[in-house]
Amino acid sequence: MAVGASRIYHVNSNCTDLARSADFYEGLGLRRALRTTPSTPQPGAALGLDQVAWDAWMMSSDDGTDGLVLDLLRWTTPPPTGAPPPTAARPGLDRLCLTTPALDAVLGAAVDRGGSVRGGPLVVEPGRPRTAMVLDPDGIAVELVEGEHTSIAHVVVNVTDLERSVAYYRDVMGLRPVDAARAVEPPAALHGLGADGAARTASLADGGSAAQVRLVQWLDPPAAAGARRAANQVGLFRMAWSTDDCRRDEAVVRAAGCAPFAPTSPLSVGDDLPLLRVLFWPGPDGECLELIEVIDDDQTDHGREDW
Repeated sequence: MAVGASRIYHVNSNCTDLARSADFYEGLGLRRALRTTPSTPQPGAALGLDQVAWDAWMMSSDDGTDGLVLDLLRWTTPPPTGAPPPTAARPGLDRLCLTTPALDAVLGAAVDRGGSVRGGPLVVEPGRPRTAMVLDPDGIAVELVEGEHTSIAHVVVNVTDLERSVAYYRDVMGLRPVDAARAVEPPAALHGLGADGAARTASLADGGSAAQVRLVQWLDPPAAAGARRAANQVGLFRMAWSTDDCRRDEAVVRAAGCAPFAPTSPLSVGDDLPLLRVLFWPGPDGECLELIEVIDDDQTDHGREDW
């Protein structure tokens, strides 16, 4: 039985300087859609922390808030810590992939706004569009692919057992497989490797927003597991689904053998925004997954009906 979530709403990335990072992602073609800034710290057990407070921009693409959104967040309580994983093969949330109609110009903007180009542009597979990899000002990787418009096309999750993760995202999270598992050779130039890698990959689609989750099982270099990432660690941390009944879906998550950080809990994302119910738990390889339910949506003038 899958959760009753309607769609993947956002992927969260923790930064150290919100203004700098927001400017960088605007250079990639994203827009500041909504600011979420709770006025005071609040209990943070749902996220595995004592108290939590932050300042964040929800960044949207040409798809608007109907598409996958980037939750770009700087922690204030507790402050941000750590750095993105040092290896491309580390299990968990790895990177976002953005399509862009102006790849060369966007690469220039990325450098001008505090980022760097790790590799590309190059053609990864014959007949496919050019691809490049950039690092944002905190060293978080973003894959850029030539396309007709600017869109957050998919999120990459590195896994240790491809079949297990495909089954989880299909049967528990309700995504639809769009291709069979296949072998790939991730280019060294894009991933900061000494030689081209070897991996297996499969993708699943979200029918609500057309976003995809790409699962990658690294074979060479082999997956290098590490400690579970903390909610305030710099880098990608969580992927969130919107739902109309968080407690109902919590039962599904627990029945699948997953242990949430805490039971479904209320969470404020800002004094003038609807109050939420949320649930956070680790996926098959420790990637943090989230469910969001609106419990006070009277203030629809803020455009947050989807929360």
